[in-house]
Amino acid sequence: MIKGNEYKKPLLLLNIVSLLVFIFIFYCVTKGNCLTAIDEWVNTHIVDIQTPSLTTTLAFITNLSGLVGNSIFAIFAILFLSYKKWYKERLFYLLSFSGAVILFGGIKQIVARARPHSDLIEVINYSFPSGHSILTMTTSLLVYFIFVRKLTSPLAKNSLLAVCITWAIFIAFTRVYLNVHWLSDIVAGLTLGIFWVTFMRLYFVGVKTPHEKYV
Repeated sequence: MIKGNEYKKPLLLLNIVSLLVFIFIFYCVTKGNCLTAIDEWVNTHIVDIQTPSLTTTLAFITNLSGLVGNSIFAIFAILFLSYKKWYKERLFYLLSFSGAVILFGGIKQIVARARPHSDLIEVINYSFPSGHSILTMTTSLLVYFIFVRKLTSPLAKNSLLAVCITWAIFIAFTRVYLNVHWLSDIVAGLTLGIFWVTFMRLYFVGVKTPHEKYV
């Protein structure tokens, strides 16, 4: 069962802060140029750490962590949750992941921001926000919220959180490294993912399903 009333206040604070950060970046990208200098500086200087072997490795990893990769993971996760009869967690995962896909796809079309030029890999759709970043953060937080309640050791809980957040940030970094996103794209994607999953988490604390007695 998804519980956690004692975590509502910290989650609500995180939810609000992440939304405010996303709104600030959204405004800067669509109405102002307050982040342009930072974006261009990072895009220009990221080449200083690029190497052929690292580029090949990160391109392979990032290709596994996009819409297709996260969708495949979601299918297996939902099947696992069904097998375990964790019906509330299954609904939480399904709605959260589907909503994240709709969110980033819709915002991309609304903002229609061009990507930075990249000679490393070719990507043809819009840049803002980073789909890899929001989906990986969404998936990571879903894994954390679902499984942290099954753990008893504080060390295990903190380790799970560290792994999940590190993975999301790492995938976001690969997008900047490969010059297919501006820095503001990935920060927006990460914060949007945090906002969306924490919003859904707060909602599901009070939701009951027909199978609640089995969870």
